[in-house]
Amino acid sequence: MKVHGQYVSVPKAGERANGDGAFVRIEEGSCALFGVIDALGHGPGAEAVTQAATACLESVTLEWSLDRIMTLLHGRLGGTRGAAATICLFRDGELEACAVGNVELRSGDVRFPLVYSAGILGVNVRKFRVCSAKLSRPARFVAFSDGISARASTDDVRQLTPADACHFIMQRYRRDNDDATVLVADLE
Repeated sequence: MKVHGQYVSVPKAGERANGDGAFVRIEEGSCALFGVIDALGHGPGAEAVTQAATACLESVTLEWSLDRIMTLLHGRLGGTRGAAATICLFRDGELEACAVGNVELRSGDVRFPLVYSAGILGVNVRKFRVCSAKLSRPARFVAFSDGISARASTDDVRQLTPADACHFIMQRYRRDNDDATVLVADLE
């Protein structure tokens, strides 16, 4: 299977610093780590948390379990204001995901049993709940921060490219009073 991902992330209206972020890291075309991070609050302090989270996720080996990656991320964000995040690891035809806080993950193609982990990354998480699903056919996953309305629909963007889907969701469902990020990943 191949992975294609795109994202768009913008700060709260009137601000330059963005406390939201996303990343797509693809190795060997069929192994990928991707997700959305939403640091608590807005402005430069939140942006620093998101940058630290992204740097951590760029440094991990994709041979690790997602639980181990989340534990490392939680530790690296210790002492910060913390963040919500949904992180996905795709390899060998299986997608694993872990969500802490309010970053949504949706798919119109696959029934995915995501159970959110209570807490705030870097502050307090008792247990990471990692869920997984085998993918036997192409699937699209859409992840977004709470700067995007929960009314956002994956059906609206089913036929669009990942980049066009991100822009469509951002234009139609963005909330101006918060940082906003949307990521679209096609696993083919």
